[in-house]
Amino acid sequence: MKIVCMCGMGVGSSLLVKMGIERVLARHGYNERDFEYEQADLQTGRGIANFSDLIVTTPAFESSLDKNGTPYVLINNLFSEKEIEEKLIPVVEQILQKKQ
Repeated sequence: MKIVCMCGMGVGSSLLVKMGIERVLARHGYNERDFEYEQADLQTGRGIANFSDLIVTTPAFESSLDKNGTPYVLINNLFSEKEIEEKLIPVVEQILQKKQ
């Protein structure tokens, strides 16, 4: 599964959320080799969204997303693994079920 971690510049916030996602998925028993991550700025993220399974970003960038395309998760507090877990895991499970 390819997950795009998208933020304004593609560096700071996207790295924070990527690290949180990795820890949350590991706690849920997912194999890290089953996931590929791309850290991206808005422009790049929109370009690679069609080749990805999921976008994770903040509500500030929701208006930049294609609402009819790749599923996305909006995280308010990038430091909150609890929030990442609550919002990410159901979407990941749904995507993985569709791929089976």
